[in-house]
Amino acid sequence: MNKSIMLASGLTGLLIIWMLSGSNDAPAVEKVSQSSESEKLMSVVVKPSESQLVAKKITVQGQVEPNRVLSLKTEVDGKVIALPIELGSRIKKGDVLAKISLKTRIAQREQAVANVAYQTQELAATKKLFDRKLESGSRLSLQQANLAAAKASLQQIDYDIKNSTISAPFDGVYDRRYVELGDYLDKGQQVVSLVDDLKLKITAMVPQQQVDGLVLGQEVTASLINGEAITGALSFISATADENTRSYRIEVLVNNNDHRRLVGMTASLDIPVKEVEGHLVSASSISLDNQGRLQVKAVDENNEVIAYPVTIVRTDSDKVWLSGLPAHVSLITLGQDFVIAGQTVQVSQG
Repeated sequence: MNKSIMLASGLTGLLIIWMLSGSNDAPAVEKVSQSSESEKLMSVVVKPSESQLVAKKITVQGQVEPNRVLSLKTEVDGKVIALPIELGSRIKKGDVLAKISLKTRIAQREQAVANVAYQTQELAATKKLFDRKLESGSRLSLQQANLAAAKASLQQIDYDIKNSTISAPFDGVYDRRYVELGDYLDKGQQVVSLVDDLKLKITAMVPQQQVDGLVLGQEVTASLINGEAITGALSFISATADENTRSYRIEVLVNNNDHRRLVGMTASLDIPVKEVEGHLVSASSISLDNQGRLQVKAVDENNEVIAYPVTIVRTDSDKVWLSGLPAHVSLITLGQDFVIAGQTVQVSQG
């Protein structure tokens, strides 16, 4: 009986020892598993990038205007007796656009011509008498004044006759007409308007912070609202800023040899201001740091993550030119959202 009790007690002790030894081994296995998990590195894909010189651009909104718009006014009073060209027609320099009635100006001219001849004879006769001391100097001066007045009157009538016909001063488009046949016009009244569309100008306002980078004659690209892109030369930069916006007016001159109807369209101007070192990256590679600044992530020679603050130079389609990066850099193109600066990663080339 005592032997049975002793045997049972021994087996129970061995069982307890075995159970205790098994519970001690479990934490060791767990620690090994945790250590192996911590040594596993995050994988990223990188792509080497070399800096290039890239033109920094500013983009402003503008509108297309004709190079010249001229409003022709009558320089004589009278009735409109002819409007020989249809509105909207393309015209040549010298084409007659309107005629004003001469009224009595022809008869007045004949009278003025006769008066000039008479005063010329009177002056000659007075001068002979003056030379013979039979006429005073004041009488001679008066006769000279009479002849000058007669000539001035004739010149004024000739001027009115010449300007009774309104002609085009340049090639262009007959764009507006402000009178009708039979209208009586006063001197200085607006008659027609012409547009020179052989060249167009695109006008815009440039912020004061960026105007110093502009150079007269530089090439500018404009994207029109109809999807068309046209290029021209920067022809004008205002010397003073607008009082309200503190922006400077610019003009870009564009050839329009085909006489396309572009006047009045809105345009987006891309103006290069200077060249800087930049990298062309996908827009998806850009993120924000904790302070809301733009950044991209790269790896160094030890496969440690580096976050570089960057500035956008310009955008091209779905890619972006950035400044602020070293000349040679290995940019993270996949996995950058899951790593942080200083972290060691497993790198593969993309």
